Order: sequence, then C-alpha cells, then structure tokens
Amino acid sequence: MPTLASSPFAAHQDALNFPPPSPEHSARRLHETLFTLRQENDPNRLSPVLLQCFEAALLLLPKLEKPAYSDPQTHAALQLSQCLLQELMQGFIRTALLRSNETGLFTSSRPRLEAFGHALDSAWQLACLYSRSRTPLPPGFWQRCHQLFSDIHALGWAKRSLKNGSTPGTLYRKIMLLGISASNRLEPQKMAILFKIIEEEARFLDLVQRDQALTEQGAFIYQTDRDEAPHFAQPLAGEEQQVWWTIETQGILKQLSSRLQRLLNLNEDRHHEIQLIGRLLQEWTAPPRRQHFRIRRQNGEQIQLISLWDRCWNLAAGHIDETAPEPARLNICNISATGLLLQGESTDHPLQAGEILMLRRGGQHWQIGLVRWLSLRGDGLSSECGIELIGRSPEAVQIAPVTSLGTDILTPALSLAADRRRGHSGMLILAGKQYQAMRMFTVHDSRGICKVRATRLVMQTAYYQFIETRLEEISQKAGLD
Repeated sequence: MPTLASSPFAAHQDALNFPPPSPEHSARRLHETLFTLRQENDPNRLSPVLLQCFEAALLLLPKLEKPAYSDPQTHAALQLSQCLLQELMQGFIRTALLRSNETGLFTSSRPRLEAFGHALDSAWQLACLYSRSRTPLPPGFWQRCHQLFSDIHALGWAKRSLKNGSTPGTLYRKIMLLGISASNRLEPQKMAILFKIIEEEARFLDLVQRDQALTEQGAFIYQTDRDEAPHFAQPLAGEEQQVWWTIETQGILKQLSSRLQRLLNLNEDRHHEIQLIGRLLQEWTAPPRRQHFRIRRQNGEQIQLISLWDRCWNLAAGHIDETAPEPARLNICNISATGLLLQGESTDHPLQAGEILMLRRGGQHWQIGLVRWLSLRGDGLSSECGIELIGRSPEAVQIAPVTSLGTDILTPALSLAADRRRGHSGMLILAGKQYQAMRMFTVHDSRGICKVRATRLVMQTAYYQFIETRLEEISQKAGLD
C-alpha cells in the first residue's frame, strides 16, 4: 500500500529541475492516492495515510477555490476540491467501520474515536466548502452525518475529547448549525464570520430527541434516518407522533446576545459582525416567513441583467462602453411585488449576494436590484438567485460628504427619486461605508449641485449603503455659472 510520501501526489516533489506542480495537478495526484486507498482494509495502514491526505487537502483548498466560479476551469477546480473532501469523509467512515471489527484484550477504543472525529471534521470542511461555493451538498451527505452521530451517541462518545481538542458532539453540532443558517444569503466577508461564530459557539447548541408533537412555536427538526438537513417546522393538523431530533437554540442565542453586547461596547469598526449577529438572532429563533405572494412564470420570459458597480453606474449615466459584454439573459421563474427569482448562466456578469444589478424586462426602463441570495446548481455554470427590486430609473450622480475642511473628492453614487410605495423620500446608493446620522452630502446630478442630508440608513450590505436623504439646499442649477 503506498504511503503519501511514495504516492503519485508526491512524485518529483524534490526534483530541482522541475517547477513545482500547480494546485490542480497536486490535487489530482492526491485524489489518485485517495482512490487507491479504497482497496486498503488494514486500518493501521489506512489511518495515517488518510490523515496525511487530509492535511495536504486543507493546504490545497485555498489555492483551488475562487470567490465565485464563472468559467469551466475554475468550475473544474471547485469540483476537484469537493471530490477530495468527499473521498476523505468516506475514507474516515470506512476506517471507523474497520476499527469496529477489532477485538482483543488490549484493543483500545481511541483509534475508532479518532476515526469518527476525522470523519466529522472532514464533513464540516465539506459543508463549509459547499457553502462558500453556493452549490447543493452531495446526495447522502446528511444521512452519513446523522448516522455518524447516531453511532457515536449509542457508544456514549459524544463528549469524549479528541486529539484536536474538540469532541464528536461539537463537530456534529457545527454541521447542524451551518445547516440551519441561510449561508447563501451572505456576502463572503459575512460567511467567513459565520464559520468563526459557529466554531466558537456550537458547543452551546442542544440536541434533544423527542417523541411528542411539535409545539405551536415550531422547532428546528431532523430525523437521523433521512438524507435531509435540519429544517424549521410547525405542527400540522393530523400530524402523526414521530421520533424527532430537535435543535434547541436557546443556549446559543444567549451567547450571541452577550457577544453582540461586547461588540457594541468596543470602539472598533465591526459592523459586518454586528449585522450578522443581529440576523442570526432572528434566523436561529425561527426563519423569517415569505412576505409577498409569488406568481410562477412558465412562459420562458427573460430579463436582461448587468452586474458590477462600474458597469451599473455607467449604464445609469448613459455612457457607452464598446468593450463591455452584452447583458446576460436569465429566465424569470417567479415574480412578487418586491422581487424576482431568476435562473440561468451569467458568465460575463458575476453574481454575488449583497451586490447590486441593473435589470430590464422587455423594452421597459432599467431598474436597480439587489442580489439577496445565490445558489449555483452544481451541474454547470447555471445559477439561481433571488433579487430584491430597489427602484426604477436610477440616476448616476457624484457625491462628496461635507466636512469642516470643505468638500471631499467626488465619488460615484446612484440616486433614486422618492417612492412612497417603498417608503423613502429619496435614496442614495453608495459604495463603501459612508453613512453617519444627519451627515450632509454635496450631490452633482443632471440638474446641477445640491446638498442633501442623510436621514436614515434603509439597508446595508458588505459593499453598499442605501441611505434615505432630505434635500437641504440647491447650490447651483444646471446651466448656471
């Protein structure tokens, strides 16, 4: 049986006359090694090689991952990363099974416990990878995780310490907690904070087995014999009594509340984390319900879409860029009073949660939208995304905050006229973090120069701020000196 040092992955590593292999090449060699390990049935030989492969894979993953894949090459690298972690998870599960067959007076339970721990650790890494890539988890993932925990729970090992300082129960709780988090609604910065919060707080999550009907408040539930993520459910009329596992979040919500209070007392710019914790306090109590009725579209209607701030601003300004790609055309799956569900490929116009878009149906005016959530379908470059419609006919303007030293350098912004239906008296959309209550801005638009005051932060993403404004002063009209 080849060790990692003698495997194809490690071949020529020390050859001075050859350049180091690319991450993709190294990953393929590592995958070949993992594939050969399927034939190894001696856990004493299997365990150390699997562990070496796991450590090597964790070093390779950051080099293989891209923020959002939009071409076949980066898509292939993503799939290779996913395959590596799936093989590792399966390998550790098989090792735990092989260890269960070991008998003898001096047989220790420690190797089997560590195999369980590595299986759950690789499952956690796999779940994080799929969240970052916004693709659906592979079939069988949840059932394998549930089965691992069932075996550990039956053995009474959930609280036993592993060599890495964690416990199998905590590792499983991390996976469950990520399962009830709407990570596809998060910008990459906030997703990284989510993983950190889960790492630090998951031990406070309670998992309780119940055989009673759900209460009126509902609960996060799952069943260990099903290949399903935990989900929020409420009691149904005529519901049969079943055995459920429920995820009790009261303990972790207390931890989050304390964490939020500490952040608010700090003199640091931690607004991303503050925003995220506020969101989690709601979502881990009960997910928000849909507010608007959605109408399904089945006639193949499409919408034009343009992404990226510079392109959106130039379009609103009427600037023509001959080098810019044609708008993407995505299918409208359903539509509501405030948003759209879109599906299709947007290769030249990358999508990301928290990003703004320009959208146009047929010959209508362009309107501005915000990507609320994004899921890549996993079978190619096709995506599915939820879009919130912000306003019609945005105007490209330039702004500068008014300071005691005068007016700062002008920066691009988008302006929306007052919209009573959406509840604002005029809005500026700014890139970055420029909002301060009652802050004054100079606005240069097609009508001239005016001053507006920020009255309310309507919403905020990691990239943009949507600020309600009030006109304070018209400094100069268009056409006047």
